[in-house]
Amino acid sequence: MAEFEIRGTLLDNDTADVARWCGWRDITAPMDVKAALEAAGGEDVTVLINSPGGNMTVGGEIRSMLRRYSGHTEALFQGYGASAATIAASGCNTIRSEPGALLCYHNPSGGDEGDFHEMERYSEELKNARDAVIETYMARAGFHMTREDLIALMDKSIFISPTQALEYGLIDEIVRLDGVSESGTTGTLVAACGNTIRVTAAMRKRYADHKAEESQDQLKARRALSRIRSLASY
Repeated sequence: MAEFEIRGTLLDNDTADVARWCGWRDITAPMDVKAALEAAGGEDVTVLINSPGGNMTVGGEIRSMLRRYSGHTEALFQGYGASAATIAASGCNTIRSEPGALLCYHNPSGGDEGDFHEMERYSEELKNARDAVIETYMARAGFHMTREDLIALMDKSIFISPTQALEYGLIDEIVRLDGVSESGTTGTLVAACGNTIRVTAAMRKRYADHKAEESQDQLKARRALSRIRSLASY
């Protein structure tokens, strides 16, 4: 069985390129999942997840990739399993969790600007986005919460245990390991599941300048190589 990771913040491909160039490593983009699934070549896969979430639509895109994959897919929450990461995991045939993982299912959030009409419109959009997430969770086989109970859980925006998630039908199984204590979670909660990497305009400009310089360096290298080949054949 093949394995690959969904680790860190979920970002779109372009933003991930910029963030990685600026030094961030704990990032997953759709292109990473696409490459991993292509490399698996139809073999059964386990997706190891330790992610606080990120871009909701990226989570949906990854979910679609996993749903359409020809082999059996299994998600395993190892640390964080929160926000958009839970949307991505819902595309797997089976969702499992390590004991002690921190799981969070909450309402989408974002920011906008404008007058009160714009704010009312944006509030309606966020409610519609929440409904889309609800439909995603409720579409899974084995899910048995009522819509009202799921809304109440998402409104709380809190971490829950794998045991609670199993009771709700949000996951299918908790991984039991012989000789390992399961007496609660440990660790420091240093990041809320809504925190994501912010790529600024200045960062994008630096990245664009870097790519332009890289292209010029590659062009100079090709010209130098061409001259060397010309001299070698003289």
